Amino acid sequence: MGIAKIYSAPIRILKDVQILIVDNDSDSRYLYTLLLEDLGANVKATGSVGQALRFLDRFVPDILISEIKFRGESVAPLMQRLKDLAIANSSTIPIMVTSTCSKNSLDQYLKVGIEAYLIKPIDIDDFVFNIWNLVLLKKISHPYSIQEWRDTPKIIGKNYEELIE
Repeated sequence: MGIAKIYSAPIRILKDVQILIVDNDSDSRYLYTLLLEDLGANVKATGSVGQALRFLDRFVPDILISEIKFRGESVAPLMQRLKDLAIANSSTIPIMVTSTCSKNSLDQYLKVGIEAYLIKPIDIDDFVFNIWNLVLLKKISHPYSIQEWRDTPKIIGKNYEELIE
C-alpha cells in the first residue's frame, strides 16, 4: 500500500489525536505535521527539547514523536516530564522515536519506555502504521467509558488496510 492510496480518500483515522512533534530538522517537522493534520490529528511541532517542555505547560499530547539526538540538549527531561504527566492524569502517553542512529544506539532509550522507533529516512507508510498502533495502545490502556464505547465505531482488531479502504 502506498501513500497515494492514503491520500486518494479523505480519511481521518487520527481525528482528535493530540500529537507533539520534537525534531530539530525543519523538513521532518513540516512533513510529519502536514501528514498527521491531513489524517485528522491536532499537531504541535517544535525544534528543541526546551521549547517542547514549555509546550507541555499548556498542551498534553496523546503521543510524542521525537528525534533522539539534539545538539546541546538531552531528551531525558522531556521523556521524564511526559511520564510524570501521564501518571498525574492517570493515562499513558506513548512515545515514538525517530532518529538517524542505529537500533543498537536506541536500545538504551527503549529501556526508559519508548513504545516505537523508526530509523530515518522514514517510510511514510511505516510512520502512519506505527502512530495508528500507538493510538490503539492508548485506547486499550485506557478504555472508553461505556457511553464512549457505544458511540464509537468499532475499529480495534481490524486490519490496518481495511481502515483506509
